Amino acid sequence: MTETDKSFVYGKLQICPMGREVYIDGQETELTRMEFDVLYFMASNPNMAFTKEQIYEAVSKGDYAGGAYIIRDIIYHLRTKLKIANIRTLYGYGCKFSTDDDMDDSKCHNTSMEKISRLFFIYIIQIFMV
Repeated sequence: MTETDKSFVYGKLQICPMGREVYIDGQETELTRMEFDVLYFMASNPNMAFTKEQIYEAVSKGDYAGGAYIIRDIIYHLRTKLKIANIRTLYGYGCKFSTDDDMDDSKCHNTSMEKISRLFFIYIIQIFMV
């Protein structure tokens, strides 16, 4: 991954690749090397869907134990640390970095009830299709 002097600004999030710095509302937030690499990769490819395996392959230099499974944890840590809704889960596929302007922080994580409702709805549809 090559780094340029181009900064990315998405709402309250600013990513400065040359200094490997991330700011939320002007406040610097410290990220691990892997967290920064994942965030930078996704922000460099806005609105593109990626599987965890694709993200891992793009940011890994072969020295991260855990393979694609670690990406799930990295995404969780990014959402928790940055408190942004830009990182969207695409159920059954992976995730993407969204540039939607109408996002709010309450959409950052889906609640358990939303997941249960979605699964119940899918279950009902499958019953009626049989």
